[in-house]
Amino acid sequence: MISAFPRANITARNGCTPGVPTPYMIMCLELSVDRDVDLVFMEYTLNDGIDPMLFNNRIVMDMERLVRRVMDLPSQPAVVFMHVPTFGMANYPKGHEKNPENGTYTRFYETTEDAQTAISQYYDVQYLSLRTAMYRLAAHKGVEGFRWEDAFVDHHPGDHGHKIMADLAVNLIQRVALGLLMEPYSAADAEAANEPLPPPMYAGNTAPSSPMCLVGDAFRQLVILSEGFEYINEGTAIKPKPGYVATQPGSRLQLRVDTDRSAVGSPPDAMVHVYLHHLRSYEHMGTATITCISGCSCSAVEVNAHITEKVSQVYMARLVISQSKDCIVEVKVASSTSSGEHKFKVSGLVVAEKAGVGDAMERLGGDNQPFGLRQHNGDATQVVWTKEGRTGGHGQPER
Repeated sequence: MISAFPRANITARNGCTPGVPTPYMIMCLELSVDRDVDLVFMEYTLNDGIDPMLFNNRIVMDMERLVRRVMDLPSQPAVVFMHVPTFGMANYPKGHEKNPENGTYTRFYETTEDAQTAISQYYDVQYLSLRTAMYRLAAHKGVEGFRWEDAFVDHHPGDHGHKIMADLAVNLIQRVALGLLMEPYSAADAEAANEPLPPPMYAGNTAPSSPMCLVGDAFRQLVILSEGFEYINEGTAIKPKPGYVATQPGSRLQLRVDTDRSAVGSPPDAMVHVYLHHLRSYEHMGTATITCISGCSCSAVEVNAHITEKVSQVYMARLVISQSKDCIVEVKVASSTSSGEHKFKVSGLVVAEKAGVGDAMERLGGDNQPFGLRQHNGDATQVVWTKEGRTGGHGQPER
């Protein structure tokens, strides 16, 4: 698009995160998508797995909430689904010479892609399908260049598969451009584009209105007391690793958190999982106690940020908190230490979308485990393309 429309100021950002399901992105959308975005491509068919139900389909309901979050951004962006084959579909039937070990084989219809077309129709969202584009050529005709083994590496699209996906996107944009030549954008189109979101397709199927995944400046807005903690960027301007850092026992950091989930149908007595992002390392690190001191209740959690492995990683500490619109959480550095020092760094907070167990963060490691999503923990930069070229991503200079 940058080369096709040279007079336009286009920025393309790859906000993809590997291996995560839709519920995680419902919470942490802001870490991957800019608020002023105009066009968003979404692909979760593979990571979300299978739900065979046609009605009350869990995956469709999750996707509806994510679509609503994206479409409700200030820029009201256009959304395009990019569906890929589910696990085992880019394979051959058991007994086929190209499936000698009888690996998983999934049929054309064994996907939630078709059920998700209801979202496309209800919200007027375009969708593209790698399954539909390739299936006849790969499964029935075996056309060279379009066979499963040509386009896929294990169950993921490889380089050639991504080229086909890019062709689908380019074709869609070309058709839109040609359509605008034949029927120019009108006042009626503008009126339709500016319409507010309709009520949810599934009644009450909305995400919380308050932020759920807070890092950087968004995390700073939660802080109501910083006594002995200082906000420091321990990374670089391009690859920042900001957070509140303390080095002395008794230092306190207080956060005001909204844990109320009544608006999304959670029972008022159900507890909410809250995850505090903190640094653990093999040197300098101390211990802190995390408690709820006002407006809510939770069991205290003690975190020893000193580890023996020679790495420095962001970990998650889980609090199980009662629901409250005004919950005050305190992090207090303790005098005990196994490293001989007392550094403690807090860099973010995630509030589960709904009350109860089984939230998306548990799928990414959960309590007392590393938060390994490198695109969202500061260990990796996301790829951005502009007229000036590419920045970020694997193998790119940090400039």
